[in-house]
Amino acid sequence: MPAPPTLDNEPQRLDAVHALRVLDTPSDRAFERLTQLTRDLFDVPVALVSLIDQERQWFKSHQGIEMSETDRSISFCDHAIAQDGPLIIEDTLEDERFAGNPLVTSPPHFRFYAGFPIRPLNGMAVGTLCIIDYQPRPFSERDLKLLGRLAGQVEELFRHHKLQVELTQTANRMHKEQQLLKVLHHGITDYQALMSGEQLWTFLTEALSELTDSEYTLIGEVLPGDISNALKLNAIKGPLWSSESRHHIEQLLSGDMVLKNPNSLLGRVFARGEVVIDNDVNEHTQRSEFPLGQVQFGNYLGVPIFNSGQLIGMFAIANSRQQLDQHLLDWLQPFTDTCVLLINLYRQMAEREQVMQDLANTRDQAERANQAKSEFLSSMSHELRTPLNAIIGFAQVLGHNPRAPLNDKQKRQVNQIEKSGHHLLSLINDVLDLAKVEAGQLSLSIEAISLNSILEDACSTLEANAEAAGITLTCSLPDTDLKISADYTRTKQILLNLLSNAIKYNVANGRIDILAQHQKDVAKLSISDTGPGIQTDRLNELFEPFNRLDAEESHVEGTGIGLSITRKLVERMHGEIGVDSQPGHGTTFWFTLPVSASPATERPEGADRQHLPETANQQTLLYIEDNPANQHLMEDIVDAMEGVTLRTASSAEIGLEMMRYDIPAVVIMDLHLPGMSGYDALTKLRTTPLYRDVRVIALSANALPSDIKKGLRAGFDAYLTKPIDIKQFTDTLNPLLGAPIRQEP
Repeated sequence: MPAPPTLDNEPQRLDAVHALRVLDTPSDRAFERLTQLTRDLFDVPVALVSLIDQERQWFKSHQGIEMSETDRSISFCDHAIAQDGPLIIEDTLEDERFAGNPLVTSPPHFRFYAGFPIRPLNGMAVGTLCIIDYQPRPFSERDLKLLGRLAGQVEELFRHHKLQVELTQTANRMHKEQQLLKVLHHGITDYQALMSGEQLWTFLTEALSELTDSEYTLIGEVLPGDISNALKLNAIKGPLWSSESRHHIEQLLSGDMVLKNPNSLLGRVFARGEVVIDNDVNEHTQRSEFPLGQVQFGNYLGVPIFNSGQLIGMFAIANSRQQLDQHLLDWLQPFTDTCVLLINLYRQMAEREQVMQDLANTRDQAERANQAKSEFLSSMSHELRTPLNAIIGFAQVLGHNPRAPLNDKQKRQVNQIEKSGHHLLSLINDVLDLAKVEAGQLSLSIEAISLNSILEDACSTLEANAEAAGITLTCSLPDTDLKISADYTRTKQILLNLLSNAIKYNVANGRIDILAQHQKDVAKLSISDTGPGIQTDRLNELFEPFNRLDAEESHVEGTGIGLSITRKLVERMHGEIGVDSQPGHGTTFWFTLPVSASPATERPEGADRQHLPETANQQTLLYIEDNPANQHLMEDIVDAMEGVTLRTASSAEIGLEMMRYDIPAVVIMDLHLPGMSGYDALTKLRTTPLYRDVRVIALSANALPSDIKKGLRAGFDAYLTKPIDIKQFTDTLNPLLGAPIRQEP
């Protein structure tokens, strides 16, 4: 008899057969009732529910015959599946495909067959519901429809059977997993054990021994090497062994010794990342370099521990009373996952401890350097001021002594000595001021001061200088007395520096115009002169220390430090400074300072954080984020922001430590961080007086409206979500920095 054609989807069809989990299962009452009903409805002696396996036809129910399976090669049902539809043979002797079939030519002598394919999973035909008679008979269209409906009921029974098997198996895995998870939960919630490390690893090896009914267990951490990995033991459990072995174990646990042999039972796991399952160790496996010494093993399971594709550790069991197989390996997956978590945790703790130690060392070095710098500056100031005091003093005595008047030539010489002495003293003062500002040692007294008063004070101080140089000085003040939040002395120093330059670098009979404007939450002061102006490509050099733009070749005296100090003072008081100039059209220096907040009956939440801390670096951002890809993204974003500096920290603890030395204008905070969370870090900032006015932006993947509301209620100045919207980010950042940030084209 001809065999049915091979199906193109035969592998998938066989997968569907096996997925039913029904082959070779005992008789099922539901299937038996359905085949009996089928016999009665069609009045036939035989009704079968058949499944076509790779080499056989197996009957889940076989009413009317004793056999439970046949060879697939003589199966009628295989032809029904091959033609992917009902197969009706009213007389088998009249059909050349079946006339020579052993089931036809010999007992039981089938003469009639009608089979309908059943497709319980994914539309794959796995078998048939069929009826058989020992006599030829007709089969109507109505009969076919009825057989099809009954086949549909068979499909439902198969689906129900599969679900029941899965539920039963799930319940039994769940029970064992509950035992496992209970052990793991107890281990990682024992804070004392968790912090000790050694105690927790010991607990887990003992628990692994109990859960797997094993005589020996160990857990270790993989140490990458230049040639091959090594294994450091974290914990090991087993029966008592010799004193020599005990000493060996102690060295391994202390880290004084590691395992390196890649060809040992352990080495195949920690060096190659293999899963080793061996239920007959003594027959064919070498045990060289096994830390428990020369013990007898019946079986062995070695499991590598991977994290994101990187081999970081392993655990092993030996002499288990269970069968070691893939099922046990799958069941131990939560244990493996817990080991991943703990190894990473302890590595991060070690890295953080090293970072903290490095930071402490850096801090100590910086403090020693600052101390040495301070001592040097103090010594330099003393050593230079002492002779200058004599030089300037005696020059004044000689120049103004009525008892011994000098001639005109001598007066010019003495005046030059005194003038040069004052110039040198000014240079010393400027250098000391610059050093103090850079070291963060310059104290500021921020208070609400009258803008009109300080402008009048500065102008009156230099009024005589302007008149002597033939310069007209005008000042346009706001209509109302505007209050600014600044240090009075240092603000006056800024004005005097800028006004002095405007006088010195002006033209004969020139003008100086001072304009004060109220712009939102800042006051902007502009000092414009009618001098020769400055080339545009050299404007950035103005604020460099000791750079006078070649003015040292002219008759105008100066130190080249004043503008550098001026910029740093403005920034220390949370303002900005800039310059606009064109050759032949004069120069305008401008700077801003915060307007003092007016008293209000109700202060909205966060109103007390409208200004940065006095010690904050105006153009510095601190990004606290543990994901390297996100750190690199932020670096690229900020790189396009002119004048803004970005610092990154991989945890809140490290970020807070960095802020001890350099307070940023804005902190950008991820919420899910290793160790202290973003919310905990915010609480720390808001409860620390030095940091409570720092602006903090939450940047998180938690993007539900409730998440945003929670973040703003907690006290974040803004809450942005990932993926980051760069325009939204810069629009949010600008007002928090206190001034617009210009994007590079």
